[in-house]
Amino acid sequence: MKAAYLTPAITLFREDGSLDLESQGKLFDNLIEKGVDGILVEGSSSEFFAMPMDERREMARFAIERVDHRVKLIIGTSSMVADEIVDFSNYCLEQGADAVMILPPYYFRFGAEALLQYYDRLAGKINGPIYIYNFPANTGTSVPAETVLQLAQMHSNIVGIKDTIPGMDHTRELIKVVKSQIPNFEVYSGFDDNFAHNILAGGNGCIAALSNVVPEICAAWAKAFRDNDLAGIAKGQQAIDRLMDLYAIRDPFLPVLKEACRLRGIAASSTGTFPMPNATVEDDARILALLHREGI
Repeated sequence: MKAAYLTPAITLFREDGSLDLESQGKLFDNLIEKGVDGILVEGSSSEFFAMPMDERREMARFAIERVDHRVKLIIGTSSMVADEIVDFSNYCLEQGADAVMILPPYYFRFGAEALLQYYDRLAGKINGPIYIYNFPANTGTSVPAETVLQLAQMHSNIVGIKDTIPGMDHTRELIKVVKSQIPNFEVYSGFDDNFAHNILAGGNGCIAALSNVVPEICAAWAKAFRDNDLAGIAKGQQAIDRLMDLYAIRDPFLPVLKEACRLRGIAASSTGTFPMPNATVEDDARILALLHREGI
């Protein structure tokens, strides 16, 4: 059974707020060595929303060079400025990214017709594969399955979607509506604990953030599906269900993921973009308890 686990990589900064490309490279190498199937940079876990465009281009260029086609590399190019999305997307694709991923416009809510026009315009100007990124909790808008099907039929370069929704209702509808007509269209979940349900429903897997911290567990879970190993699938589900507690340590959860990577020796610092809070001593104690509980 086909199954893929991709990592929406965190962005690592030095304490002065500048990019820590040494730690970033270490993170990428660790993900690849531990067996993840792909990497997304400049998704929600990356704090792209607080990074200036020159810094985003620097990160994209570094990721393309460091990953070097060892695994699939998708770059998030979301912005509220359409021309900026087109320019940045084409830059990433020309430099060697495998695909780009784009959120709907946010701040105001948009209906199906406006979303169709939005992605139609972008897809016509972007010279390579595009993944739609559906994240209604953060954008206020959910892209309907019927709209996704229309777009995929209109534009062969719209190749998949990341569906970041806690349940499986919308993702299941995407699989039924879109993949029934376009079997090669890729449908990924955005939460780790939906991975197994996604695969069993006919999807492609997930692009989910716990894999920054425990890529070995996530990669083993995907391999268990590919090997039809029921015991391994159950083991992976149960481990991830317990590790989902990392997300609950603080809100927003990004400082916890960064601190967990620091505690595992991957990152030099868990510094984030302002006003992202820093992890606390109390957070460290809870993180370490969770990791030790899993034998990590």
